[in-house]
Amino acid sequence: MKRFFTLAMIPGLVFGSAVQADHEIPQSIVILDSFATDNCPTVPVQCELPVVPCPAPQTVRRIVPRTTYQTVTKTSMVPTTVLETRQVQSVEYRNEVRERSVTVYEQVPETHQVTTEHTVLVPETRHRTETFHVQVPYEQLVRQTYAVDNVQTETRTRKQLVSRDVPSTELRTTISDAEVVKRSRKSELGGVRAHREVQGSSQAQELVTVTRPQLFEQTIAYDVQVNRPEMRTRMVKQTAYRTELRTRSVPETVHVPKVEVRTHQVNGTRSVPQQKIESFSVQVPYVVTKQVQVPVKKMVPQQFIEQVPVTTYDVVEELISD
Repeated sequence: MKRFFTLAMIPGLVFGSAVQADHEIPQSIVILDSFATDNCPTVPVQCELPVVPCPAPQTVRRIVPRTTYQTVTKTSMVPTTVLETRQVQSVEYRNEVRERSVTVYEQVPETHQVTTEHTVLVPETRHRTETFHVQVPYEQLVRQTYAVDNVQTETRTRKQLVSRDVPSTELRTTISDAEVVKRSRKSELGGVRAHREVQGSSQAQELVTVTRPQLFEQTIAYDVQVNRPEMRTRMVKQTAYRTELRTRSVPETVHVPKVEVRTHQVNGTRSVPQQKIESFSVQVPYVVTKQVQVPVKKMVPQQFIEQVPVTTYDVVEELISD
């Protein structure tokens, strides 16, 4: 099914006339609603709707900022290193040759006779008597004490505990015709435990002979081999030494000093002074003026271009919509 809506008689839109606030507005709008189907023809339907009066349009003024960029040339001082030529005085040295008189000693060889006295050690053999001590051995009897091992047998006793079976009579209770029944009981800890019960039994008491072990203290004798040292004395020959004083003649060589006079030739030198003129070099200072390149820092103006933002304001009128 197709539906078509047709809007008519709208003041200022359909007929293009201006709508004023004091003019009259039509009281109804006619809408043509047509329904069309495949089997039925189109049937126009007319209906009337109430029309609401439209208010007069209103405008408002608003300030809108607008940013533009302006090219500005600026000048700034930039530090720059500049080479400047300056006059500098410096001290330099030059070599000058000068002369001077020097006394020089020359060595002249000469020969002369010299008489000298010399002390000479002459060897001489002499005999001297010296005293010395000698250790002379001799034998003597000395009493000596020595130990002899004497093995003896001793009987000793000791006490020990001995276990023996001692018979005794006890009264016991015997159970006959008994039946053991196992039952499970709930434990207090939350588990299940087995419990045994004896049912249908008859009890009887009777005397029973029982042997039980008992400890008794017993004295035991045993033999022990004891080594007892025995001290004995005996006479033993021993070599001893005594000191004797003796004398002997000993030959020895002694160096006796003796003075001898000797004459010999001596080759020597004699110093003879002479005057000579020699040249020598001297460093003489003098002042020299030079031009030197000196680096100097200066502030140099430099221009550069910069984009500066500029803000302007425009007044715009806008229509206020309902």
